[in-house]
Amino acid sequence: MGSDEIRSQGFSLKELFRDVTYEIDYYQRDYTWGEAEVRTLLRDLCGSFKNWSTDPAYLRRPHTAPQYFLGPFVYYEPSKNRRQLVDGQQRFVTLHLLFLQLRLAAQERGDARAIDRLNRVITIDGEIFSLGITDHEPVLRAIVAVRKYETGAGDSLSRRNLWARSQQIESQLAEELDTENLHRFTEWLLDRVVLVGIRAANSDHGYRMFETMNDRGARLTAVDLLKSHLLSHVGANEDQLNTQWHEMIRELATDREDPTAASRFIKAFLLARCAREGQDDDRRQIDSNLNVWVRQNAAHLQLVPKRPDNFLRFVQDLLKSARLFRPFLAASRGLKKDGDRLEAVLFNERNGLGSQAIAVLAAIDPDDQPSDAKDKGRLVAFYMDRWYALRVLQDMPVQSADADALVHDTLVPLLRGCRTPADVASALGELVVQDGGSVREAVTLGLRGNNSHQIRYLLARATAYVEEACQRPHDVLAYLDRDRFHIEHLWANHHHRVEKEIPNAVVFRSRRNQLGGLGLLMGRENSSINDLPLNGKAAYYARSNVLLGIIAPGYDQRNPLLRDFIKTHKLDRVLRSFGLKETMTTVVQTRQNLYLCLFEHIWNPERLGLPATLPSEHNGSHEPAAQTRPAVARRRPTAGRRRTDVARMVAAQILKAGTRIVLTYRSADHWATIDEEGGIILTVTGGTPYGRVDEAGAVARGTKTCQGMNEWHIEDEVGVRISLRTVRDRAVASGAL
Repeated sequence: MGSDEIRSQGFSLKELFRDVTYEIDYYQRDYTWGEAEVRTLLRDLCGSFKNWSTDPAYLRRPHTAPQYFLGPFVYYEPSKNRRQLVDGQQRFVTLHLLFLQLRLAAQERGDARAIDRLNRVITIDGEIFSLGITDHEPVLRAIVAVRKYETGAGDSLSRRNLWARSQQIESQLAEELDTENLHRFTEWLLDRVVLVGIRAANSDHGYRMFETMNDRGARLTAVDLLKSHLLSHVGANEDQLNTQWHEMIRELATDREDPTAASRFIKAFLLARCAREGQDDDRRQIDSNLNVWVRQNAAHLQLVPKRPDNFLRFVQDLLKSARLFRPFLAASRGLKKDGDRLEAVLFNERNGLGSQAIAVLAAIDPDDQPSDAKDKGRLVAFYMDRWYALRVLQDMPVQSADADALVHDTLVPLLRGCRTPADVASALGELVVQDGGSVREAVTLGLRGNNSHQIRYLLARATAYVEEACQRPHDVLAYLDRDRFHIEHLWANHHHRVEKEIPNAVVFRSRRNQLGGLGLLMGRENSSINDLPLNGKAAYYARSNVLLGIIAPGYDQRNPLLRDFIKTHKLDRVLRSFGLKETMTTVVQTRQNLYLCLFEHIWNPERLGLPATLPSEHNGSHEPAAQTRPAVARRRPTAGRRRTDVARMVAAQILKAGTRIVLTYRSADHWATIDEEGGIILTVTGGTPYGRVDEAGAVARGTKTCQGMNEWHIEDEVGVRISLRTVRDRAVASGAL
């Protein structure tokens, strides 16, 4: 190859890491990808996999499925089987962490083929990591050994970030994919995900390419092409359009490191105000190529050559909307204590509800006064935050696809017709009533392996709400940080300590993980007291936050603001301390009810400015919920159905609501019932159903994971047990599903 010859080649992930190690040069930055970047990458990968895995043709012939392009990278080869990575470190490191977590999951379920394939991309000869960054090795070794990595004072940014992102990937995989799908996802990831490698001749050549790619001019984007199209048709107003276009870009430049802000805003604007209702093609094309969509729908947008003024008016509307949207864009980047009450915007962004921008822009008219626009957008953000919390409490799906359906199918058509903040408040208030559901249904909801992000959010909001009411310094973003605050179990995982009260180990595991048995505790405290009994932890809790401190006897006596809060909110029976003789069941039920009472206040529609008349939640009683009403969830709207295979079979009447299923583990039978929404209710615990058979199986078995479709069985008329997977596969083969 010539001294400056450049070559490119497409690599699938299995080819990319085959018998080769990647290293980085000194000028490369640390591994800096944060939660948002990793969550976006995994969401895109899992979403593409789900689209592929629902197509029968691709399942029969996987090699015919479209490849997923993950972008380019630049490298050079100093010697055989060694590649120096010039550009692309962030994606490579994240992929390596993903491989490690997939291998741990494969080891848990005994998937020999997946383990073998992942071994080939993780290491060379089983020892040397294929991503040979020496600084990363201590963290990677800890992940491989399934032990916690304790960060130290001398640790680099990369090390501190690696462990956090690894834990995030583990949690998000559990959220996005059932255990049964992990094998197919691994196969798809290795075979159909592709990067294009651009090979430099040597280190100097690679460094020049690195500078060119990162410091010099960028390629034309769809936004640039759209601007060019508008300029070519605006006639005498060309200078004015150009000036206003640049003003719009400046309004969106709240973060110099975000070159995609303009593209995201214009897409959101078009989806909010221009896309036709019920037209999925509009949504897909705007998202994939907004410039082409604008050209092809010129008549619909009234952007026709005979009316050049409309081209200028289109950009003027973009500029005015960008100015009105700027406070929401800023709020999505960080928490502001300026009285605007836009904190829900940030919460929604962190919870994966990025499509809220579309709903906000649907409510805002370009000619709105700034105060009206802010009021409208705030109401939309409050509604979406409440929608998210209520779905978590009802154990319903809260993935990005669910939020997208809410925004495009419900909120955008509704909000386009609203003219004033009062109109928005009234429309959303009516929607609150139609949503139905009740906070009080979550009588047994808790930590379930795949929902740690959602449970942390509920705990953080409750903790911050009480701290604020008691005028104590607090930081809700710190509570949301899994490294700074851990989810604390009031009871250590020692069944024998309460075996007389709760003989059944499954009931103990379920009760231990309920919201009422959890709190948020600073990480360094959690590490030192994790194994103590509850009465031994009380002194540590007393110096933490109010929701944990109240457990200690006499805590409220030295806190008059807390006593006022308890009196005002009528929480005297639930926000209280506990004596040594009070049982685990009493404590968990009391504190479960405490959390539900707090959630009713936090997400009260009237408090949020969403006028709604809801059924009475608790008739003025703060007795533990398990004692005041049956632990059974009410029927949810059809639109909120789960998307699991079990839910699909119930909807298709292949399985009937009330069907009993059984899982056998270590010679013990564990029974459960399928409810009308496809949820799984364990017979020994009752209460809130588990959303997936994997979750219910893991609790029954006392293991981290479970291949629920394989391990849960129905019994036919003669007592023969048939796995849910077999039932599903037969239904698919017959055309019934």
